[in-house]
Amino acid sequence: MTAPETNPADITSSINSEAGVITISASLRAAPRDVFTALTDPNELAKWWGAADLYRTHQWVTDLRPGGKWSTQAINADGTKSTVGGEYIEVIPPSLLEYTWSPSWDDFAVTRVRCEIEPAPSGTRLNITHTGFDPGSSGLQGTTEGWERVLTWLATWFQSR
Repeated sequence: MTAPETNPADITSSINSEAGVITISASLRAAPRDVFTALTDPNELAKWWGAADLYRTHQWVTDLRPGGKWSTQAINADGTKSTVGGEYIEVIPPSLLEYTWSPSWDDFAVTRVRCEIEPAPSGTRLNITHTGFDPGSSGLQGTTEGWERVLTWLATWFQSR
C-alpha cells in the first residue's frame, strides 16, 4: 500500500537547499513513548516501515545507546535489495533520538537524522531534521518525499492499532 492521498499526520516539510537540510514534522496519534519505541524497536520497525508495492524492511538491528550501531535491509517490489544503517549519537527516551544515516542507494554517504519527540494535544509531534547533504544536492527532494512517505506509514500504523 502506498501513502494515502490524505495527510493523516498533518505532515509539513521544507528543504534548505543551500544548507543541505531537510526539516519535516508530523502529528501522530500516540504517546511520545510509543513513538520512540516505534522508531527504535526492531520488531515494531518491521511492522510499519515499508509497503509491499514499494519496499519492505526486515532484519532490523538496533544497539540503542550512543555509539551503538543500527541497520536494516529492504527488498524492493522489483526484488532488488538495499541496506541502510548508522550509529546512534544521542538516545534520550522518549524525547530525542539522533543517529547517522548511510544508505547503499547513495554510495553509503553519511548524513545525520535528529528526531525530537514532543507531547502534543493529539498525542505527539515528531520533528525530524536531516542534515549533512551537499548544498544543492539532487537527493534532497527524493529524501524529503521518502520521509513524507515513511511518516505517513507510521501515522497510518498508529491509527490502525
